[in-house]
Amino acid sequence: MYRGAAVNLTLVTPEKAIKLAANDFFQHHLAKDGKKLTLLKEMLAGCGAGTCQVIVTTPMEMLKIQLQDAGRIAAQKKLLAAQAPTATAAVETRPTATQLTRELLRSRGVAGLYKGLGATLLRDVPFSIVYFPLFANLNQLGQSGPEGKSPFYVSFLSGCVAGSAAAVAVNPCDVVKTRLQSLQRGVNEDTYSGILDCAR
Repeated sequence: MYRGAAVNLTLVTPEKAIKLAANDFFQHHLAKDGKKLTLLKEMLAGCGAGTCQVIVTTPMEMLKIQLQDAGRIAAQKKLLAAQAPTATAAVETRPTATQLTRELLRSRGVAGLYKGLGATLLRDVPFSIVYFPLFANLNQLGQSGPEGKSPFYVSFLSGCVAGSAAAVAVNPCDVVKTRLQSLQRGVNEDTYSGILDCAR
């Protein structure tokens, strides 16, 4: 159940750091004279944050998906070998994240780690466009005054609602991204020529 967790633990920290820092950076540069940002500018800041985030997200997701999918592929091969008793089945071990990274870099170069970049952008940019403004506006409802801070429970609930809404909004893009980033196909599984083909 925790297959691919090491990749997440290693790369999710810089991913979130980039996302949050980029959002603050863009908000700072879009603000004029310290005035509150308009909804459009909040969305633009989120767009910039999501775009910057994919630098780390795409390789992380690529490796995580391969690690999580390795068991399914191995089980399919084992089943096929059992159905063809004359064939000698080689015992395959599941690859590690390091092995996968080396193999991808050797066979496809750095671009191999960024397979599915377009689909990752389609997921992460809209997520940030929805999440950051929604969180800021919901959190503001709990402020005691113009300069006051919201209590923890308001911030927590605002984060939950904003995260849930953003996740539901981009889930179809996440499905497309996952299918595009699956390198090994099982028997009779579709291959896709791109985002539109996969979505269809």
